[in-house]
Amino acid sequence: MKVIFLGLLVMCGVVVFPAYAQSTAQFGYQLHPEKLLENTEGTLQIFVTSNDMMIPRTVDNLKVISSDNSVIQIISVQENNIGYTKNVQIKAIKPGIANIALAAPGFTSKEITLEVFNNNNYPTQILMKVTPNDFPIDGPRFGYVSVELATTSGLPTVATEDIMIKIETPNNDIINIRNSEMVIKKGEYFAVSEFDIENSGDAIIFASADNMKKISQFIHVRKATDPLQVQLFVIPERYNSFSGGKGYAIVQLLDGSGFPVIAEEDIALKLGVENPDVSMNTSHDFEEIQFSSKELVIKKGEYSAYTTFTPRPNLGKFIDTNEQTLNMYVSTNNYLTKGSSIVITHDDVGSLEGEGPSVTTVLPFLTTGKKEIIAVTYFETDIEVSRKTGSSTLGTSERELVSVTVPVMAKKDYEINFASSKSNTVNPINPIMKKGQNAVLVFGNTGTVSSKVPISFYVTDTSGVKSLTANSIGPISDDLTLIVEPIVPKILAEHEFPVLAYLLESEEVEEGTTTSTIDEEEDEDGRIGVTTFIEDAVLTLSANNFVDAEPQIIKKNQPYVLFDLKSKEIGTTSLSFQAGQFGGTMSMTSTTTDPANIHMSFAKNLLTNTESLATIQLLDSVGNPVYAKKDVLIKIVSNNESVLKIPENVIIKKGEYFSTIKLESKNEGLIEVALLSEDLPLSKYELNIVDVSPVVSIELIGGMNWNERIEAKLSVAIPQIDTALDGFNVEWTILGGEILKIENITNNNGVASAHVLANDQDSVSISATVSGNGFSSSSINTHAEILNKPLAVTVEQKQWYEFNESYMIIIAIPLSIVGALFVLNRIGRLDAITEKLGIGEKFEEIKEKISNIRNR
Repeated sequence: MKVIFLGLLVMCGVVVFPAYAQSTAQFGYQLHPEKLLENTEGTLQIFVTSNDMMIPRTVDNLKVISSDNSVIQIISVQENNIGYTKNVQIKAIKPGIANIALAAPGFTSKEITLEVFNNNNYPTQILMKVTPNDFPIDGPRFGYVSVELATTSGLPTVATEDIMIKIETPNNDIINIRNSEMVIKKGEYFAVSEFDIENSGDAIIFASADNMKKISQFIHVRKATDPLQVQLFVIPERYNSFSGGKGYAIVQLLDGSGFPVIAEEDIALKLGVENPDVSMNTSHDFEEIQFSSKELVIKKGEYSAYTTFTPRPNLGKFIDTNEQTLNMYVSTNNYLTKGSSIVITHDDVGSLEGEGPSVTTVLPFLTTGKKEIIAVTYFETDIEVSRKTGSSTLGTSERELVSVTVPVMAKKDYEINFASSKSNTVNPINPIMKKGQNAVLVFGNTGTVSSKVPISFYVTDTSGVKSLTANSIGPISDDLTLIVEPIVPKILAEHEFPVLAYLLESEEVEEGTTTSTIDEEEDEDGRIGVTTFIEDAVLTLSANNFVDAEPQIIKKNQPYVLFDLKSKEIGTTSLSFQAGQFGGTMSMTSTTTDPANIHMSFAKNLLTNTESLATIQLLDSVGNPVYAKKDVLIKIVSNNESVLKIPENVIIKKGEYFSTIKLESKNEGLIEVALLSEDLPLSKYELNIVDVSPVVSIELIGGMNWNERIEAKLSVAIPQIDTALDGFNVEWTILGGEILKIENITNNNGVASAHVLANDQDSVSISATVSGNGFSSSSINTHAEILNKPLAVTVEQKQWYEFNESYMIIIAIPLSIVGALFVLNRIGRLDAITEKLGIGEKFEEIKEKISNIRNR
């Protein structure tokens, strides 16, 4: 058996691994510090991102432009030592917002909106609050106005020197400011003044200070239902000109609904009597009724006035009728009026004395919390008198008996007992009917709350108990709510601030009703709003860590409770108060311009084995950046140091507001980083470190034929992202072929290639390990079966002809092989192949034999 090489190739298929589709790269960014103060510099870190993950890919030829150089200026674009990020140095000029445009080849352009914050360490504006700012027609008639200092971002701050505040209003007919100038003293942050309600309407209050913007607040004072009118009540209504009885003329100011209403000004009134038959008078100054005073005044803040009157003594001597009706009227300016009338009989019955019986006429009254007229009680009785009929019989005048009502004079002092079914609404004062009098006013100590049902009065006199119904006007207890609120616009932590407590009546809304589209002023109930306290009570505060408060004593009919609280902590809380039957809550937010929180900014997701930046900065209570007023030591604690290497401490020095640190990720994991500092709350952040392995594929390009070049094209992609990556290290291992050329770094498309020549092996094995750029390493290997490789065979020897070994080989070689050898010899490759196969000497012998044959 002899071994020879045959030109037979076995073809195997091309091995292809799919490459991941790539899209245009996206910009990511992180501002250091995240909240930038005016007149400071910062760093805008630019990198490649996908799915919120920083990608280790370089950004070349980055262009950065600011939309407003008066807010943010671009200083420079620097390479970071991390290698795949760009640090854009920026300068914040003044507070405001600017857009930063980013563009680079291979990237989708992006516009970033950045805000520059103002320096919050000094006052730049004033704030104002009016408490209350909505007043009913019959509630408290004064309120409070406060002005405080604030920073540009609206945080309260103390005065560095005494600051004069001017308070004024153009609506002096509606409100009167008690102090038009007040001073916010050095070290304080607010000042308070008071104002009085003069009239109904809307008023505006202005506050101003040097070098600060003028501000304003509105006050609404409700008005009564139109039209207002003055009503005259005359009690009793029946008199006798010979008995000397006394009556009361009472005037009340009523609204359009007929209910008493508080006067907003002094109302001067004049009483008069209209005699329907003036021809009976004997002179022009003849007066049927004699008033104690014809002129009355309903004073501002009140709703009634009264006087007494008596019919002219012996008026019947001037009148030729048995009785007459006189109309009493009241006159005034700017108000409607409504009078009344009385009946005077002229029967000469003389003066009657007795013990009654009493008659009571009740009057509508307001629950003002003061003593008010609630009724008039009088003695009168019916008697029969003989009157001429006007006809005569046989010269004698005919007479008839007529029942008439006449006053009765008390023969001694009588106390008439009055009781109320609602003593918290009104507590009547027992009237004393003096000897010789026939009528007396009944007063009651009113509360400040009315009743949903009419009040009953129970009157006890010599004749027994009588029941009467009274009409009280005032707030309903069920509709009252305890309101507790600061009278300053904003609260500065660790400082005292004033608080006001009061009762507020809310308008009752019936079930099933809907909001009307009619003008609000037409529907407005002038009696709804602030009202005085309806009972003695103690205002207490439930336990709370934010503030401490001493109990406050409340007296019945007290309009407000003004007291001070001091905030001990920064933040928002709800305080629960109780005053008798009423409970209320006060929401408060305590802020400060001092550092109140620690904030850390960093990229959302970090890759293992990479470096990144993080910034720790100080913020005030509402999240604005603020300078350190002393060195602030911050301790940094990670709950897993094997995942992330981070500094143990950082110091933000006095006069600075941030510090930048370096993060070095080691292993995959979700960790918690805690920031601790004295006098500042704990801040905690979760950092996600991701271990992402590239997906590697190899595509073999070529015919896979013996002695031909094979190209192995390696592609890198990452499933979690859409962006191709360059700069990966590729370590090749190639067996069964000659390495012609290799690329050890992936290009911009994430590709690296190896070129191999297939030679004397049946297959070529190609392996690659990809690593770098912060990703875990990935490996892949593949192989290719070589086609058309020469094979070794044995050939049977012929006995009929004697050949030596060289001749046998020549005979066994097919002509096709000879042709192939001829071609290889022509291209200069035959010698190299025969040496590798170890048959170089044999081929030399064969060539020599062939040459000898030719010579023959």
